[in-house]
Parts: sequence; structure tokens; C-alpha cells
Amino acid sequence: MLMSTMRAITPYILHHRRRLCKPLTNTSSSAPFSSSQGQNDNDHPPDSSTVVQGPSLLTSTGVHRPSPSMFHLPGLRSLPFWTAPDSIDSGNESQKNRRLRVAYNDPTITSAVQHVESNFQSIRDEYFSAVLGLGNGVRTESDHVLKPLEPDYDVASKGGEHAEDALHSGTWDWHSYILNGNRNDEFADRCPKTAQVLDELEKEGMLFGTPFSFCFFSTLHGKSSIRPHTGPMNLRLRMHLPLMVPNVSEEKIPLSSTNNTRPVTGIRVADQVREWKEGSAVVLDDSYVHEVWNDSEETRVLLLLDLWHPDVKAVERESISNMFDYARDKGWIGGGKRE
Repeated sequence: MLMSTMRAITPYILHHRRRLCKPLTNTSSSAPFSSSQGQNDNDHPPDSSTVVQGPSLLTSTGVHRPSPSMFHLPGLRSLPFWTAPDSIDSGNESQKNRRLRVAYNDPTITSAVQHVESNFQSIRDEYFSAVLGLGNGVRTESDHVLKPLEPDYDVASKGGEHAEDALHSGTWDWHSYILNGNRNDEFADRCPKTAQVLDELEKEGMLFGTPFSFCFFSTLHGKSSIRPHTGPMNLRLRMHLPLMVPNVSEEKIPLSSTNNTRPVTGIRVADQVREWKEGSAVVLDDSYVHEVWNDSEETRVLLLLDLWHPDVKAVERESISNMFDYARDKGWIGGGKRE
């Protein structure tokens, strides 16, 4: 989807490059997206955001900065991780310290973290039932055993969200409730509590709502990895709720190029490396370069979900959403023109 969207945007930027010099704006002088032929620049909703040519970007300074591959909204607070690291033996930490583990003590992200963590066991149980086929898998009304949910996203395909080439090595399965902004009714039917938790975040205005929104069970099998990449925009923060973490936290793997080591299973965002702890949410900014690996023989599972960056104001969210709705209606993104 990234490449198709960029193909829609690029002719627009090239056509208007002499008269556009501002970043995201909501003026009516330019269309949010444009195709290369026959589009009216002034037929877009006047309250939608627009994508325009901005200043040149300074990169490779030796310091990690947010570097989204598609859109950048200036002025948002940024940190690689928005949650403090969890020590493996932190089960007895005070409630006060739990509240202080979110960056800036941000009330929106804190509320989202607490809401998701409080439903950890129910979400984990539904993963075991719906994906692994364990537990209650019988339909009482028809008395037949349900098959486990099938993975629903081809992570080996080219032209995906992050890059032209396949993003991972090994085996990485997705079981999605929200995929490219679209809901999966079968997931909601098989994992009703998980869907309810996510729907409640949406009602509170926290759940990211664009064609770049994802909520899914992410299953990274043993000896698999996701190579370094950046997300397409800085409009969202990404939450991981670990459901299954390989029990190898004390082991370290030496890095061949240095004298350093890294965890057997972990994630790096910018220059910070973290491990997961079951039931303890991790919030990160995926507009920084990041990578994931599972060098163990076991499976790592988490619920991944996208939240609006708390600094994106309500009026901006509406304008950005209108921009994407316009692009979808034109058939430039999201699988073709809607009726």
C-alpha cells in the first residue's frame, strides 16, 4: 500500500512543486492526493489536510531521529519508547511506579496502557482459543468444532506498508482485527473480548483511525526476525501487549560486529533495546528505525495496536481522516473506488 499511495502523491508534488513550500496544511489550494491525469485540484473537501512539498530533510547526523517513510507532522513530542523498561522481577512494584512508567505522565497513553493491561488474561485466552485451537472451540448452536483462525496478511509480499521487499525472515503470522483500517468481523466473532477492548479505545478517541491503522495478534516464530525499518508516519504510537514470551530472558547473544550482546528475543527502537514481559504493555514510536528478533526456539506472541499520537489534536485528526477518505473515494488507496 505504501508504494501505491506514493505513486498517487508523487505526481501531485511534482506538479505543484513551484508553488508549494509548506508541510501539512488544511488550505483549499491543493488536493490531498492527485493522480497523474485529469484530476481537479479543487474538488477535495475544504476541511481536509493536504500533502505538500516541504523543506529538505537532514539525515545521517549520527543521532537517531524520527524518520517516517511517508508523512511527517511537525511539532509532535518524540521518544523511541513511551513506556519505561520493565524489570523481569517487577511484579511487586507499587501502583505509583506503574503510573509513572509512561513518558511525560501522558494521561491518554497511561489510560490506554492500563485499559489493555487490565484485560491481558482475557485477550491471551482468546488467542489460545481462536488461533491455537485450545480451550473452548465448540459452537453450541451448531455443535461443531471451529477451526483455528488463518493468518490474514501476506507479510512476504512486496509493496507492503513498510518496504518494497519482504520485511521479515522466518515465519511471522498476523491475525488481524483491523487491517489497513478495515475491521475483520470473523476476528470479532472469535475474539469478542479483545474486539471489545479495542472498540472501547476507539470510543475514547484513542485508537488510530486511518488506512494505516492495524490491530492484530503478531506471532513471531522461533529463529525469525523483522529487519530494521521505519513506519510510514509519526501520527501514531504503537502498543505491544506481550501474550507469550520465550523464557530465555537471562540468555544473551553476542553481536559479531562488536563486543556487545543482545537478548535472545527483543526489540530495538533507535539505539534502545528492550525485552518483553508478558502482560506488560510496551508503547513505541515506530517512526524511528526499529527491528525485532526471536532467536529462540519458542514462539513470541503479542497483541499489536495503533494509537493516535496524543499531540495530534482533534481538529487535525478530523482533517487527516478526511484526507484519507478522499483518497479512498478516488481509488488511490484502500482497494479501489468506493460506491
